[in-house]
Amino acid sequence: MDIAVPTDTRTEPFAPGDTVALRSVNTYGGHGEAVGFAVAGRVLVDDDDLAVVATPAGSAVRRRAGVGSGPNGRLVVPDDWDGTYVEDGWFGAPVVRVHRKGTPWSVWRWHDGTDWEPEWYVNLELPWTRTELGFDSQDWTLDVVARQDADGTWSARYKDEDELAFFADLGLWPAAMRSVIEGVGAEATAAVLASDFPFDADWSAWVPDPAWASVALPSAWERIDRA
Repeated sequence: MDIAVPTDTRTEPFAPGDTVALRSVNTYGGHGEAVGFAVAGRVLVDDDDLAVVATPAGSAVRRRAGVGSGPNGRLVVPDDWDGTYVEDGWFGAPVVRVHRKGTPWSVWRWHDGTDWEPEWYVNLELPWTRTELGFDSQDWTLDVVARQDADGTWSARYKDEDELAFFADLGLWPAAMRSVIEGVGAEATAAVLASDFPFDADWSAWVPDPAWASVALPSAWERIDRA
């Protein structure tokens, strides 16, 4: 199944320190194409190869409002979304997201102010596209959690397989798309075990400053513009 990746609507890179919105965009039934989730961040790197964005604790988060369903009532399916958003803040340690352009995942790490936390999170998603507001993607439900042992050996496990199965059973992820997602999960797992980029990268330049204030979302963060 071919995946249609939208083209960038902003060609000029963001400068280090710029505040942006990271958004997951999908089609939600009668609501049409809309933002499903948004989180504010501070750009650390944006060039032809790489985008790195940090989200300080307390930064703005928006997620769809409505009655939850599915595993543990965590999911708001399109028919349950009321068209509004819950206003929230990023909870816990600051997180840094690294995305190599064109790759169908980003890699997340949390920094507690002293050191990186031990687990790495691989978010399977549509490759990021740059917009006037930040970066758009489309979350693909399934994720990979990775950890490196003291001897350098990597391990990886899936997260949210139950949510992927729930969406697939409802037809919200067609069988062909589920196959794509599971294939990307296998590729991401292989990248972890092979210690490919960014698992072999020096993250010291991307350590978030504990003094950074929380970041607000840009105005009109929910606007969808397509070239």
